Amino acid sequence: MVEQLVSNAAILLAGFYIISLVYKEPITKELSINRKMVIGVWAGLLGFALMIFGIPISNNVIVDLRHIPIIMVGFYGGPIPAIVSAIIITTSRFLISVNSAAVMAGVIMMLIGIITALFSKRLEKYNIWGVFILNIIACGFVVINLHLILAKEPDFWVNMFTFVSIALVIGAVSAGLMKNMIKSKQLFQKYEQDSTLDYLTRLSNVRQFDEKINHVMDAGSRQVTLMLIDIDYFKNINDTYGHDAGDAILKQLAIILKRNTSDGSEAFRNGGEEFSIVLLDCPIEKGNFFAEQVRKETEEHDFMIPSGELVKITISVGVSSSKDGANTSEGLFKSADEALYKAKLTGRNRVCIADGN
Repeated sequence: MVEQLVSNAAILLAGFYIISLVYKEPITKELSINRKMVIGVWAGLLGFALMIFGIPISNNVIVDLRHIPIIMVGFYGGPIPAIVSAIIITTSRFLISVNSAAVMAGVIMMLIGIITALFSKRLEKYNIWGVFILNIIACGFVVINLHLILAKEPDFWVNMFTFVSIALVIGAVSAGLMKNMIKSKQLFQKYEQDSTLDYLTRLSNVRQFDEKINHVMDAGSRQVTLMLIDIDYFKNINDTYGHDAGDAILKQLAIILKRNTSDGSEAFRNGGEEFSIVLLDCPIEKGNFFAEQVRKETEEHDFMIPSGELVKITISVGVSSSKDGANTSEGLFKSADEALYKAKLTGRNRVCIADGN
């Protein structure tokens, strides 16, 4: 029995590893309902695989570790995957055999799913110990169920002791593996996000700007208006109030820019005090009006710096549009940059449209 349970455990751990390879997101309670249901299906299929390679200990009675996938996905993913996996495992048990033992096993799996769904949130603060507690409860249900069926079988308690011991060890190992997989995926997501977002403002960075502008311009099916934005006299702000104040102003300006984008349009920090907004399906007249709106909102906004003082700033904006003389990403950027230079040269705190637009 020991060798067979160890083989069952190997299938279980391999199943979790395969799920982690196939499913790119970490299993957390923040997943969407659809994704939680998919996780529940995966765990249910894994439980079915464990039953196929289960250990027959009497006529029509098998023992295996099918309860552990329910606990794992329920503890880390919440009630939905716990219930979905329990339903699939319960239903699939009847594909192996249809008898009273299968019915009782199905009831036990559903109970484990419900208990996991109800108590996983309360136990999550205990981390792996929370999984251990749920595993003890599940093993208790399994042993009680088997005792009702096989109490007179020779070596019953020896077999149950072996089963519970291996189930608790493998449950702890599975919880550690799951926790490490979740942490690794979360770190990967963070690094991936950090490679596309500006560290300070959390706007998309200049690399993403290049990808965006090249993509929409190469597609050629949508009119693109580009706004290049520069904070006026930003060096004076840093010199007067310090770089912490400058950083605070950049963050608050980013909020204003992000608030004014929608429908596929996007704001970027291109570097330093330079920002940009890519507007899709936007003619130059509408882009000019939009730029004026952003400029005015910035001028009227009170920017709070770390000292508690309120500071006023202004921005200069250059606007250029495709299908109006700029038909490449390089041409669009160059004409917007020239318009921004013109805005700076003619007094700042103004919007200028590129020549030819």
